[in-house]
Amino acid sequence: MGGLELDINIWISSFLVIFMLHNLEEITTIEDWFQQTYPRMINKIPPSIQKELSQYKNITSKQFSIVIFVFSIFISVFILVAVMTQHYYLFLGVSLFFALNIFSHPIQTLYFRSYTPGILTSIILLIPYYILFFYRFYNTDSFTMGSIFRAVIVMILFIPLFFFSHKIGKKWS
Repeated sequence: MGGLELDINIWISSFLVIFMLHNLEEITTIEDWFQQTYPRMINKIPPSIQKELSQYKNITSKQFSIVIFVFSIFISVFILVAVMTQHYYLFLGVSLFFALNIFSHPIQTLYFRSYTPGILTSIILLIPYYILFFYRFYNTDSFTMGSIFRAVIVMILFIPLFFFSHKIGKKWS
């Protein structure tokens, strides 16, 4: 196994652990947050976002865990294919999609001035991981402009998969 494959496999393994821990934090806190904190915060939320969030105000931990489970299947397939084919732009696309959490949780927490599900693992795990990840791959030839372009396409493909996971979560719970 060459240097890049070994290095990328360590990043992938680390990603999987962080992804799992982050989602566990969200699963264990989402229901209480919507029941206890959301009603106090609703007036701070812009009306357009209120409409979107109102769909989830009655979400249970079970429903959310189904959403995460279904979405994790898609992520696992992409990562498995990336490792087996050495098309690492697939992992980069998954990773870029998940990197959106770098911004969403801290912004929500600052905006609400309150705990939001996922903020602890965002601060402790996500932000340090992505600082090191982007630093590492920015300073090497590991990803080309072509692979970054393909990764962005993969990232865009995950948007409908994310919403599909939510639909499955509503149906199966």
